[in-house]
Amino acid sequence: MPLDQNCAADSTTHTMGHNNGPRLEPFGIRAAWLRFANSRELRRLAKLEARINRKRAAMAVMIEERRTIMNRCIRRMRRKDGKQ
Repeated sequence: MPLDQNCAADSTTHTMGHNNGPRLEPFGIRAAWLRFANSRELRRLAKLEARINRKRAAMAVMIEERRTIMNRCIRRMRRKDGKQ
């Protein structure tokens, strides 16, 4: 289904990027509602998507650190019980 001329989310022309960062393909490009977003909304969505991705990455780091501490404590607990 071809996109009309008024469509702001033409996948062949739009890429998202900021401050020479990685250029991203528009998020949710297959979502029907995205065809109705104007350029201002697309810019805002791009900022939100980048922010969400950074928070996800930070959360992954914190979860991994928690897992490391948990495993370290489990090993100590097992050594204390003589289970090794």
